[in-house]
This record gives sequence, C-alpha cells and structure tokens, in this order.
Amino acid sequence: MRRQLIFTVMVCLLAVGGTCVVCAQSPQFSIFDSFEQRSKPGEGDVVIHQSEAIKKLVGTRVDNENVEILNGKPILNLAGYRIQVYSSNIQRVAKGEAEALAAKIKELFPDLETYPKYFAPFWKLHVGNYLTDEEASIMWRELRKAFPQRKNEIFIIEDKIQLPLD
Repeated sequence: MRRQLIFTVMVCLLAVGGTCVVCAQSPQFSIFDSFEQRSKPGEGDVVIHQSEAIKKLVGTRVDNENVEILNGKPILNLAGYRIQVYSSNIQRVAKGEAEALAAKIKELFPDLETYPKYFAPFWKLHVGNYLTDEEASIMWRELRKAFPQRKNEIFIIEDKIQLPLD
C-alpha cells in the first residue's frame, strides 16, 4: 500500500515536471504569430513582412516625455477627462469647503483620486482620471446620486490626467 502511494506521487511529480519543461521550451507566442496562422480552405492568408527589431519592440514600454515617476511608480500624463465637483471664489471658505468635500468623496469612493486646486480666483475640486467621456459619465452619475444638493455643480471637464503604468 505504501509503495503504491509513493509510486503514484512520483508519477504525478514527473508528469507535472515534464509539462513544465515542455512549456518552458516552447517558443514565445506573439500577436504576429496569431495573424500568420494558416487559414482554413476558402479563407485568405495574412503575411507580415517586418524586421525582428519591430517584433522585439511589441509589448515593451517605451518611456517618453509623458512618463514621470511619482512616489516611485511610473505615471503616464495625457489628455483625458475629470469631473468637477466644486468651484467657488469666496476666498474665506472656498479652500476649506473643497478639502472637506474631497474628504467626503474619499470616504464614499476610496479609489477615486481627488484634486483640490486653486485657479485664481477660484478653488475647484476635480476628481478621477478617465480616458473617455463615457468612463467619466459613469462616475458623474454616481457623484450626482451621492451629492444631490450639488448635482447642478457637477460636470465633466477635459483635463490632463495621470494614469499609473503598473
């Protein structure tokens, strides 16, 4: 009985180890390989002519002037959309209100980035980083539900956004 158990365990270990060796030896599969797959009868063939240097570049990140390191993490700066939740030029209270509203939003939506900013003479609160208007619209609706007293002040704006690359 014990010999059978040891034999079974050894066979399983060899089988798992053998498949890992086979996986490690298989060539790297790329998007170009999927395009050049042989077609079925009646379908066309795709042939891609390019240098190996191009194949090596696909899937690698190229750093440029829009990438910066913030808190040890790479961030991509580009044009996108944010949601403006607050705007006021009453200097005595505007900064405090913007920061208090940012704290409330962080409580309700912990993953949502908040950006209280001063654009003379206004204090504004922008939230989020969205590539498309459609993505921003989803959060816009959520914010209007969460803050019904401010629903006429909440709207989507075009802005420079920051997206984490990792």
